[in-house]
Amino acid sequence: MNKIEKTILVPTDFKEVAGYALQHAIRVSGVVGEQITLLHVVPSKDKEPEALEKLNTVAEEAFLKYGVRPKYIVAVGDIVSEIARVSGELNTSIVIMGSESIIGKEQLNTVWTLKVITASKAPFVTIQEPPINKRYDDIVFPVDFTAENKEKHAWISYFCDYYVSRFHLIKPNISDPELIAKVDMNMASAVNFLDEKGAKYKVYTVPGEKPYAQEVLDMAVNIRADLIVIMTSKACGDNIVMDPHEQYIIGNAGHIPVMSINPL
Repeated sequence: MNKIEKTILVPTDFKEVAGYALQHAIRVSGVVGEQITLLHVVPSKDKEPEALEKLNTVAEEAFLKYGVRPKYIVAVGDIVSEIARVSGELNTSIVIMGSESIIGKEQLNTVWTLKVITASKAPFVTIQEPPINKRYDDIVFPVDFTAENKEKHAWISYFCDYYVSRFHLIKPNISDPELIAKVDMNMASAVNFLDEKGAKYKVYTVPGEKPYAQEVLDMAVNIRADLIVIMTSKACGDNIVMDPHEQYIIGNAGHIPVMSINPL
C-alpha cells in the first residue's frame, strides 16, 4: 500500500500576512520534503472561479520566485469548519496561517483565527511576519502543570529528526506545592524524552514578576527563538479551548512563529 503523502496546508485570504505564511511553508517544505497546499474558503460556489484564478496566480508566483509550485483548493462554506475539514481530509502535517486578524486584540476568544486552531486536529503554526531564519533551531517549550502538556513531547521527535533543534524548557515561577509537583512531573517527562532523543536542551524558570505568558515571550525574544510550541486544553468532553496565556502568546509573538497543538 502506498503511503499517503502529507501536506503543509496554508489557508489564504490573499492578504500580505497570508503571503508571509506561504513563505514560512516553503521554508518548512524545503526541510521536511512535503507538498504545500493553498486553501481559500468562499461563501458560495459562484465565488469559486475568481478564487481559483487568484490561487493559480499565487502558485505561479511562488514557482517563479522560490521554485516551489503549491497545489491549491477552493472550499465552499464556513471558514472554521472548512479549514478543519480540509486539513483532516488531506492528511495535513501542519497548518501554517497568517494571524494578522489577532494582532493588537485584547479579547482573543471571539477571533476566528483561534476558533480555527481549536477546531482542527492538525497542529497550527501562526505567524505575523515574514520568516527570519530558515530552520527551527531554537524552540521554546513552556512547561506547565496541565496533563495535556505531555502531548507536546511527540513533536520533539519531529524537530529532532528534521532540524536538530535546541529546546528551551520554561517553567512558571509558582509557590503552590501541588502545582509545583505537577510542573516538575511534566518537566521530568520532557527531559526524559529529550535525553532519549539525545537532544540539546536547557531549563529555565521565569522570574515571576510579570504574567507567565509575558515572561515566556520575553525569554523567547532573548533566546532569539525560532518557534514557540504551546498546548491547548480540553475544557469538557471533546471541547477544545485556549487558555488566556496561550491566547496572549499567539497574539503578541511578533516575528516568532507559534505552534498550537490540540490534545488528542
